[in-house]
Amino acid sequence: VTGYAKLLPPTGPVRPDSYDFSFDSYFAGIGGSGFFLGNPTVVATDDGEMSLPARLFSSIENAREAIADHIRGSIGGAEGEIAAALIVGVRAGIPDEINEAMRRTGIYHIISISGLHMALVAGTIMGLLRGAFALFPDFSARRPVKKYAAAAALFSIAAYLVISGVVVAAERSFIMLAVMLIAVLFDRAALTMRNLAISAIAVILVSPHEVVGPSFQMSFAATAALVGAYAGWADHRAGKTRPPSPKRSLPGFLTRKFLLATGGLAMTSIIAGSATALFAIWHFQRVSPLSLFANLAVMPIVSVVVMPFAVLSSLAMPFGADGPFLYVMGKGLTAMIAVSSWISERSPIDGVGLISQQSVLLVAVALVIATMATTWLRLAALPFALAGLLTVSDIRTPDVLISEDARLVALPIGNGELAVNRERPNEFAADNWKRALVSETIVKPEMFDKADGQFDIAAPTDLPQGSPFYCREGLCLARHPSGAIVAYVEDRKNTWKACAFADLIVVNDATAYDACHNPLVVVVTKRQLARKGSAAVFFDPQSATTPAVIEFAVDGPYRPWHEQRKFSREARGLPPYKRGLPPYKKPDKSDGKPAQ
Repeated sequence: VTGYAKLLPPTGPVRPDSYDFSFDSYFAGIGGSGFFLGNPTVVATDDGEMSLPARLFSSIENAREAIADHIRGSIGGAEGEIAAALIVGVRAGIPDEINEAMRRTGIYHIISISGLHMALVAGTIMGLLRGAFALFPDFSARRPVKKYAAAAALFSIAAYLVISGVVVAAERSFIMLAVMLIAVLFDRAALTMRNLAISAIAVILVSPHEVVGPSFQMSFAATAALVGAYAGWADHRAGKTRPPSPKRSLPGFLTRKFLLATGGLAMTSIIAGSATALFAIWHFQRVSPLSLFANLAVMPIVSVVVMPFAVLSSLAMPFGADGPFLYVMGKGLTAMIAVSSWISERSPIDGVGLISQQSVLLVAVALVIATMATTWLRLAALPFALAGLLTVSDIRTPDVLISEDARLVALPIGNGELAVNRERPNEFAADNWKRALVSETIVKPEMFDKADGQFDIAAPTDLPQGSPFYCREGLCLARHPSGAIVAYVEDRKNTWKACAFADLIVVNDATAYDACHNPLVVVVTKRQLARKGSAAVFFDPQSATTPAVIEFAVDGPYRPWHEQRKFSREARGLPPYKRGLPPYKKPDKSDGKPAQ
């Protein structure tokens, strides 16, 4: 395609200590992202001019889109979008309300292709093949049919990885499951810590940067906890003698099997949820209070109906016989959506705020000891776990958050409210800040006309504590519950207006400088934010003569994924580009005046 496009460099964290998107972009080989200015034009090309990898990737993408369109047409609605996400990894069309409902109920992992889906695909293929081999007892008695089924399952998950888009989570899950299936091929136990360690080493060799990401940490924490719990339970059962099971009627037999399956699913959810809870809170500041009940209600539908029929539909699709299987899969997804929506409506707020880094590290150490030790040494994990839980709240919440483009300022004003300086705040940043500051509601600014006398910008002594932003003439004011006044200025020429009364001034002007010359007034300029990233500000409620403390997200030596920050116009102290501007001249520093 060809056309005009606007490209933007990778953004940094939306607040200090949050996820750095430029870090992920750097290792993914992404130098910028943006959008076309108008519709792009398709350029006709000769396939012979394309390299072999390009033709291969093009064919795979075309096949994915064709399959996704076929699935949407067969099932339709939100169910069709979710089915396309589960089979080929195309999930952009899922409605936002369904995404949010699954996040609140803790079942969004069903949408993201990961270990669950790989395991269900491999299990379905192995179950079908071993059942088919059982129909030929002479052949099954002479051949290692379990290895044949494992090899077929390995091939199937490799195909699933390719057709789902080779996303990072699926790639990591494929490596983990491939190690276990290969262990079966060589007559080794599949569910062992050794295999998990081999999988971790393989993932680190392929994508070492994933170690600091939430996907790697939560995936391996859950798997390690489950493997360790399974090994401990197996050891416990091995040391006990059990009498033969009494004969039961068919209803009693089915009831016992149902209770065992429900109990096993509940324990799996509890173990995996407990192992990943602190990692989820650290990275996302949210937890799903009703996730156990949601998973107990939804996972049988996914495991018995949705994924097996997804596999069957994929096998039947080349022959045009996938319609009945997709129909059953769609009905299962309808039930899943209904359950998640019902539980989401009754789920309390899931934002839990920030937690301390040392608590996460201590719990990680406890998890390693508990899962790796095989004797009474497991008890050594208890002090670390207890210390981690006691230090969860050992962190100070920021009083003000500032976006790296200097356009958005937010401060909690009490009663679960977060005041912002814009009527249309950036939705992603605002949602992240709400969870970090444990706020439920965004309070937008009150706008005043120039002729309106209700808001005296020169003497804002009437601002109540915990007030929203009051804005007029490119200047916004708000009073923090501590009593500190926060000012937002669009033009550096208006900075002096707030110097007499503000404790913090944010200037959305790259050419600005500290015009107050007062050590008690903290001035944050657009140029600082462009170079150092988003900021968090802390006031001292005990002393009015102590200046606010400010922390930047990239306040330190630049790493390779931060180098682009120094080249923007804002980072160089230049105004926004306009046609007809004269060439930039370096400032004359001899007179001590700031650059113009």
